[in-house]
Amino acid sequence: MIVVFSPCSKSKDDSIPIYPASRIVSPSSYINNAFLNKQLLLVRAKIFSDPLARLGTGTTHAFNLYVRTGLAYHFILNDTYEKLKRLLQQSDNVQWFFLSGGYGIIHALEEAKSYQASLSYNIAHQHKIPFTGKIWGGLLSEICDSIIERLKPSFLYVFGSKDYISFVKNTQHWKRSDKIKLFESRGSSGQYWLAPILNELSRAILTDDLPGFNSSFPDKYVKQE
Repeated sequence: MIVVFSPCSKSKDDSIPIYPASRIVSPSSYINNAFLNKQLLLVRAKIFSDPLARLGTGTTHAFNLYVRTGLAYHFILNDTYEKLKRLLQQSDNVQWFFLSGGYGIIHALEEAKSYQASLSYNIAHQHKIPFTGKIWGGLLSEICDSIIERLKPSFLYVFGSKDYISFVKNTQHWKRSDKIKLFESRGSSGQYWLAPILNELSRAILTDDLPGFNSSFPDKYVKQE
């Protein structure tokens, strides 16, 4: 199984409804701990109760919410979006998650609404939206550990800025596993740096060429220059 953790996006698209035949994933299917599952939902509810979070009314898959408008997913949207979405619907061999200021972490096929919140203090302060890095704290790292323990991926790819991937760097699995690869972006150009890499990974997943992707990025920890 291949697992991907990638970042949420500032702009969100909740216009694509979840059709009746579509697959829907819930946290209990990927978190191997009832207490952590409950805490995830409680923290989400607390964040979304803040008027500054501007929780939307439309419901869509998290994959649509972020990928259709996020700058980091620009190349995926124009290249592999439909095929990747179909693969996620039809196969359990690839599990995609988004690290999120509002949801903490959310599966691509989980129900999601638009909102505004950030794990980055600077972004939250600049845009006057809830800063949730401290709220998630060590809990999000525990949840990430639980997800990895539950899914037991043959490889985990993690993308995002320092404020986001720090939750994975604080997991027990990162400390002891050689099957986790981190891609750390930097500053306002980070989304543009991530975009072609994320699409290259999605192409590798779709063509079953992960060895080729890994050979292009042989280091365990890849940082934007």
